[in-house]
Amino acid sequence: MIRLLSINSKQAVLGRWEISNEVRNEFISVMLPKFCEFLKFDTDENKRDYKGFLTYIDSQGLINSGSFIVDITNLMILFTGNNEFIFEFSEGYSQENLIIDFTEDGTNYTQTWVKLE
Repeated sequence: MIRLLSINSKQAVLGRWEISNEVRNEFISVMLPKFCEFLKFDTDENKRDYKGFLTYIDSQGLINSGSFIVDITNLMILFTGNNEFIFEFSEGYSQENLIIDFTEDGTNYTQTWVKLE
């Protein structure tokens, strides 16, 4: 689940985000290896659609990139690249924070990302 203040356009997610904390199975995880992880949402040629480009950079500089689509009707963001991920989102309190909930290998994650630009 991605929580944002505004869900009426892809403009709410555009920009660069850095991870600030992570919860795994309801326990706060040690963030030292996680700092310096970034998400960057960029627009594509058509600024009026709900599509764009997403780049993920991990703490060791490895890059995973692909496309994203914001689905306003179903409140989801679909990321396609080397792997395919679907994130649900809902309205939140601030466009400066991005909350992502997902499950990977049986572990539930909640990550908070802070907008840098």
